[in-house]
Amino acid sequence: MSQISDAVSYKIAEAAQTLKEGGVIACPTEGVFGLSARVNDVNAVQRVISIKHRALNKGLIVVASDIAMLEGTVNFAQLSQNSMRLIHEKWPGHATFIVPAHPSLPSVLTGGRNTVAVRVSAFPLLQELCRQTNCPIVSTSANISGTEPVADLEELKRVFGSVVDYVLDEPCQGLSKPSTIYDAMTGAILRP
Repeated sequence: MSQISDAVSYKIAEAAQTLKEGGVIACPTEGVFGLSARVNDVNAVQRVISIKHRALNKGLIVVASDIAMLEGTVNFAQLSQNSMRLIHEKWPGHATFIVPAHPSLPSVLTGGRNTVAVRVSAFPLLQELCRQTNCPIVSTSANISGTEPVADLEELKRVFGSVVDYVLDEPCQGLSKPSTIYDAMTGAILRP
């Protein structure tokens, strides 16, 4: 999906508008369907957590279209040159980094920690959604905590269609496993 069609662009614009208005959406990600809200909308993020029945101390993954978009989310000053080199090497891509959270980031995103999980996606649809939203978004798998993520669009609509404000009904990018998770401070791989 290197080129986004007009029909898909329209859906992305609708989804972005829903997010800007404080909504929660279900949308495709690199490997599974996800639930999303703007990171700077605490009420919408809390709705995502509530919809998933997710524990507050788990934190959430934040996705952006580029590193600059993460300015108010990540405390880049705490990262070494080696850490930044690894991040630049892996992004955009299917790599999530645990990084120091910006001091202004709400604890609902961090699970009460001083770190946050972030990814700059290489999936054109997700990149464009973040661009049009003009803000990083939460991206957590579309599932009730402890269950498998939703596998297809029909199930996504059946399970979450009535509890989210918009379903961006396009296929996922096609990757079969979750992103690799790195500790940005140490470079250690936390999830292969």
